[in-house]
Amino acid sequence: MKIGTLFDSIEIIEKTHWDPARPVGKITSDSRALEPGDVFVACPGSRMDGHDFLGEAILAKAAAIVYERPVEIHIPKQVTALRVPDSQACLAMLLGRYFGHPDRKVKLAGVTGTNGKTTIAYLLHQLLRERAKAAYIGTLWYELPGSKVPSLNTTPGSEVLLPLLKGLADEKIPYCVMEVSSHALHQKRVYGLEFEVAIFTQLTQDHLDYHHGMEDYYAAKRLFFTASPEPRQMLVNADCPYGRRILGEKARAKSFSVLGPADYQASDIESSFQGNRFRLRFRGRDVSFQIRFPMLHNVANVTAVLGALDLMGFDPEDFRGVLAEIPGIPGRLERVSGADQFQVFVDYAHTPDAIENVLREARKLAPRRVLTLFGCGGDRDRSKRPLMAKAACRYSDVVVLTSDNPRSEDPELILRDIKKGISPEAGTQVIEIPERAEAIERILSLAEPGDAVFILGKGHEDYQIIGDRKIPFDDRIAVQECLKRKHRVFLS
Repeated sequence: MKIGTLFDSIEIIEKTHWDPARPVGKITSDSRALEPGDVFVACPGSRMDGHDFLGEAILAKAAAIVYERPVEIHIPKQVTALRVPDSQACLAMLLGRYFGHPDRKVKLAGVTGTNGKTTIAYLLHQLLRERAKAAYIGTLWYELPGSKVPSLNTTPGSEVLLPLLKGLADEKIPYCVMEVSSHALHQKRVYGLEFEVAIFTQLTQDHLDYHHGMEDYYAAKRLFFTASPEPRQMLVNADCPYGRRILGEKARAKSFSVLGPADYQASDIESSFQGNRFRLRFRGRDVSFQIRFPMLHNVANVTAVLGALDLMGFDPEDFRGVLAEIPGIPGRLERVSGADQFQVFVDYAHTPDAIENVLREARKLAPRRVLTLFGCGGDRDRSKRPLMAKAACRYSDVVVLTSDNPRSEDPELILRDIKKGISPEAGTQVIEIPERAEAIERILSLAEPGDAVFILGKGHEDYQIIGDRKIPFDDRIAVQECLKRKHRVFLS
């Protein structure tokens, strides 16, 4: 490809040594991956800034360098230098052009929001596969037809994402369901992609170590619905105040709700720890559904999935049978087998709102007691830690505080932050055990017939990050091993 073709219609502030006939190789923002003739795009980052590596790119004989800030370096004649308004957006556009705009050949369904992304994306992918080949890109893993690879990011960078989509287009895979994080939107990882449908789940406090307050966080999510090109279809949670803001701004967006009137409304909801029954009202129709995962927020998640299927041209009623047979979502209120007389769930809830939603709805199902274990991740938003404790204590009889990926922080200091949200008047028994395996053993030892136990924070994760080490650890396996030991003690 020639530089003139690659940069056609892309806004350029300043050109140096412009030669539209100059051939170029691949496009990268990683100076270490450069080969002679490549295009290097200098992108600012949270840890490193690509502008600091422009000299290395020139030494590596890049055909072109792209940057957004004025630079004071000598640019030889054999290198084309281009200053653009936004390097990250430019990178995504260049990659889209380089790989032949695969998003125009694969129908993309994107899901964004604080909570619910993984459940909605996973279920939508599962149901789409009943009708056609489909891929999934998200927190759990990247699942392509015939392969499944570990997820590096909820939403990969454009240099990973575009080749993935190109592969799907080459294989004639018609659908791809993606989780779209606020980081990805802010960093322009999906910039310029054409989405068939965009889903907004809800917005509550999280990632304020990255975003500068809730309005900044909302602004990142809003980009999914306002950036060009806009999604062909939009489906937004009317039960969330931020969702109602999007609905007020985008008249063509459709709404979903479990609380009131909406384009896709769940009603007559019957809940238990075994699952939910509800009716979906949409476009003058009234269809009953049954699912095997509990709590009201999962009814909302499934309502979003069914609404998305309708907007994509499918009949939601055709999926009643297969939806009723799906046992659950990995690490999302995943019921752990082995506890005959009490319920044990492993869930990814790691925000105040997620903990509130899980435990409040659990209380409504009237277990004998609610026992909750959770911790807070290190090197992340500290302001949510006491809020998570407050939510846990509000609905739990016993709370066990422990570690959850402490990273470079001292687990004891994390626990100190958490405890700021605990009021002695709450009447909740609070136990501190920093070592997570020991904490799980303890909470299960306290469980009695009729109780509901919630192991929160890590969900599907099969590791603990302590310092700079990634140690194998899976809450589900830890729970099963503890239950086996408890059962043996009971029998003896």
